[in-house]
Amino acid sequence: MKRIICFSNNMKSLLFLTGALINISCYSQQDYNPAIESFESQKALDFYESENSKLSISDSHNRYGKSSLLWEWYGESDFSTSNFKILSLKESPLAYGDHFPASPTLQMSIYNEEAQDEKITISYYKNGNKEVWFDVDLSFTGWRRIWVPFYEMQGNAPLKGAAIDFDNFKISTSSAKGKLFFDDIIFSQYQDDRFQYPDEMVPFIKADTNLGSDHWMPLISNYDNIKKLEPAPISMAIRLDLKKFEKLIDQSLVVDKKYKVYINTLRDLYQNLNIKEKGNTVVGPPLTFKEFEEYYDKNQQGPNNFNDVKDLGRVLKQLSNFHNRANPEEQEEIKAMFLTGTKYFLDQGWQAGSSGGTRHHIGYNVREITEAFFTMRQLLYDNGLLNEVGASLHWLFNLGMLLNDESTFHVNIDYLNTQSYYHLMLIFMFEKQEKQAAMLSAYSKYMSIILAQEKEAGGFKVDGTAWHHNGHYPAYGIGAFNNVPKVINTLARTRFRIKTEGHKNFKKAFLASRIYSQMYNWGFGNGGRHPLEDNGIQNMKQRFLWMANAGDPTGKTKIDKEFAAAYLRLWGNEDIFNSTLFTKMNGIHKEKLSGYYTFPYAATGVYRRNNWAAFIKGYSKYVWASEIYVNENRYGRYPANGTIQLLNENGEKGSGFQQEGWDWNRYPGATVVYLPLKELEPKIPLLMFRSEESFAGIAKLGDNGVFGMILNESKGSNGDGREVNIGFPGKLYAKKSVFSFDGKLVCIGTNISSVDEENLTQTNLFQNYLTDIKTPLYTVSETIKEFPYKTELKQDSKTGVWLTDAYGNGYHVLSNTPVQIQLEKQHSYHNKYSINTGSMNPKGNGVKETEGNYATAWIDHGLAPKNASYQYVIYPFLDEDSQKNFGKIVEKDRSFKIERADSIAHIVLDKKTNTTSYVVFEKEQSLEYGLLETVSEPALVMVKQNSAKALTISAVQPDLNFPMDNKEQFKNYSMPVELKITLKGKWTAYPADYIKSLDNSGVHTIISLECVNGATRTINVNKL
Repeated sequence: MKRIICFSNNMKSLLFLTGALINISCYSQQDYNPAIESFESQKALDFYESENSKLSISDSHNRYGKSSLLWEWYGESDFSTSNFKILSLKESPLAYGDHFPASPTLQMSIYNEEAQDEKITISYYKNGNKEVWFDVDLSFTGWRRIWVPFYEMQGNAPLKGAAIDFDNFKISTSSAKGKLFFDDIIFSQYQDDRFQYPDEMVPFIKADTNLGSDHWMPLISNYDNIKKLEPAPISMAIRLDLKKFEKLIDQSLVVDKKYKVYINTLRDLYQNLNIKEKGNTVVGPPLTFKEFEEYYDKNQQGPNNFNDVKDLGRVLKQLSNFHNRANPEEQEEIKAMFLTGTKYFLDQGWQAGSSGGTRHHIGYNVREITEAFFTMRQLLYDNGLLNEVGASLHWLFNLGMLLNDESTFHVNIDYLNTQSYYHLMLIFMFEKQEKQAAMLSAYSKYMSIILAQEKEAGGFKVDGTAWHHNGHYPAYGIGAFNNVPKVINTLARTRFRIKTEGHKNFKKAFLASRIYSQMYNWGFGNGGRHPLEDNGIQNMKQRFLWMANAGDPTGKTKIDKEFAAAYLRLWGNEDIFNSTLFTKMNGIHKEKLSGYYTFPYAATGVYRRNNWAAFIKGYSKYVWASEIYVNENRYGRYPANGTIQLLNENGEKGSGFQQEGWDWNRYPGATVVYLPLKELEPKIPLLMFRSEESFAGIAKLGDNGVFGMILNESKGSNGDGREVNIGFPGKLYAKKSVFSFDGKLVCIGTNISSVDEENLTQTNLFQNYLTDIKTPLYTVSETIKEFPYKTELKQDSKTGVWLTDAYGNGYHVLSNTPVQIQLEKQHSYHNKYSINTGSMNPKGNGVKETEGNYATAWIDHGLAPKNASYQYVIYPFLDEDSQKNFGKIVEKDRSFKIERADSIAHIVLDKKTNTTSYVVFEKEQSLEYGLLETVSEPALVMVKQNSAKALTISAVQPDLNFPMDNKEQFKNYSMPVELKITLKGKWTAYPADYIKSLDNSGVHTIISLECVNGATRTINVNKL
């Protein structure tokens, strides 16, 4: 019941004051039950009790808001409260919801003005009984943020993930006297179990786990390695090398001379930090990292003002960039700002031995601040700060791991991207050259070993793919390609150089990137969670040049000819100096990449001719289809459903692939269940779908190749996270193949089925972004010049259905399957926006809906098809005359023949090379055509008849056969499998180490091959 009372005007002031006092004195626990306490009001103290100590609200130090709790004690003391709220899982800010396991966690900040050899105990009670507790050592100064899961505490700790219901929170000590400040106490929030990190304050966290498996996590043991290091004396030659390396790193950080000093801009950047010196310290907003992962309540904490460490880094980097270019007066001002920012960094708890609760994925956020500190290391030294800042960075970057036993060395692309070059840089944050030399020797050994590794969870595989998140992921590989060449080039041809095997394996992976890119774009099939975002190697110009000038992996040559030839193809036309150096001085010419290339660890084939490339992409039980992230690539189910992306020398955008208006169902080449985007988006936050099919692979012979896969959406697993036995309700299934030869692609699909009776099953031919809606499309029945426009092309008995797209690609449909063509303005959603949750990634810049003009074509298989099929041939990037006369071209083309297309096998003959290519889906079945009789396992085989008595055979058993660890997770490297191929007649083979046996005692010849890594096995046989 609400009571309304009216008062005369002359009583209003008195009543206002009285009401306010009543409000404070009568504030009950029912009215004030905070999930987080920031101590912004004196009234907060009403709910705390203390023994032998004094509690007060202080503005001497604070994080969020304007004040904190000051606790001053004398002898055995404590303070406690029963006034708090425990947050539920739903109320906790978890980026991935319940996708990853999470547990109730205490999160709080403590400030210590004076370090002492004492401790405090933090406890939780229930019904007067002390249930859980842990100790915090007080040998630190400044702020410390801690995250402590309840299951890690002593006492009657709950199980991991279990809810808690404690009713009293207490902090106690038995030390003689002292004072501490507390702020922003989150009494219990569910927190992702992966991210609570141990440090010198809470070293017991994750004590029972293999901490080295998380390379982001600073480890006390690694930091101790540095403390214990006793370096040996070094020679003058080594000292000179060290100075040379240091100078090269300095030079790499110098900004272009065209950028001038604008002191007012620097002042504004600095002032935006809102920091200032106060006595012996620097105060300002909290210096945070991933603050969104912590519960925030503006009613308790005030405005959400903070400085992210990345933002501080940007400011300090700018100050360091222009310090040497400024005049003497400006230099002094820059120095003062830089030193204050440095002291702020340290006081906020970014010191050696502190993890700040979590520092997961920290490498992405501290690159600029690290470069700034390195550049200004002399200033830090002059002001007595170099050792403290250096130690902070050595801890943060886990530099001491370089000194561990090499059995602990495991390659990780995140490390190569965000830490490897900074490890080299931070070696020169030690004052003494003896320590620099010892660490640099360890660094060279570490990098040499991990770069050579091919059988780790991530890193560079034997086929050159770059693995991260359990799959080939060029978007992460590019980070390694950005930084490792600087390391290799800096240390080249010295005693500290990267050893041959590491250099060689990295070279293979880096050069592979220019094969699976065209010109610079790697396309949507391997785009991970970054589809149609112009991703590629366009910014790798300097890196290719560094690798070229680093010499070959043996360290014996000054120029790596392969990198130089690749550089000339990619950037030679815009670089006269290096073109002249490579070509006229060293006789190196630009490379030509026409041919067929296989990447089994990505289920990808690349067919290159002249100035175009076709990227053919599948997936399997080992290779995921795409990465659908919490707010990226939300509609990315289909980019690997046997897709075929055709790119000319102008890359993705120049070939008609653009995000604006893109229909996420219409990836070219894909067989799909065409869904409304709301249904296409999965309901879970993170999905990297792998089917249960092992058949997805590629074989090559000469410049030609073949791709095959079994597409099966019925059941599979998630490449990251705990979801297993997942699938899609439409239960889409198909057997698909693409045969590439003679500058064209023969595409076959059989056994296409689905149980979806509401949404059509289709196979896409193309989806072209139209820069000009007047661009003509030529078809068997008409030339299309209208926009918008829809039509259906039906089979013509003479030439079949044919059409060209807006970029000059020709399509000849051989099967009796009508083709739908549509030209219209398409409306879609940005891949970084979720229809179902409303989540919007900041990288999407607020763009939820997109539109664009498109021409599309597809083959309909109907609703819930049972055994549909298709056959069509692609003729990429025809000139204008060929487009206009495409009907005559396909009518005259007798260069190939489809010999079989059913559930057992797809077989195509290329008459020009006399090569028969087989995609065999069923083992031990008579193939009924050509010289290949049977295969012992599903396989891809190409048989080229060189003469009546000589064959060249390429064969692949595409099962990568990954072993599993004790957690039933793939180890991400291939184990050998056997393939027996049976040839009609009697043959003998030239020796090869992968030929295990040959039996020609009967009327047929059986050759047993050991297959591994999905690699093509090529054998030459002669008739007996």
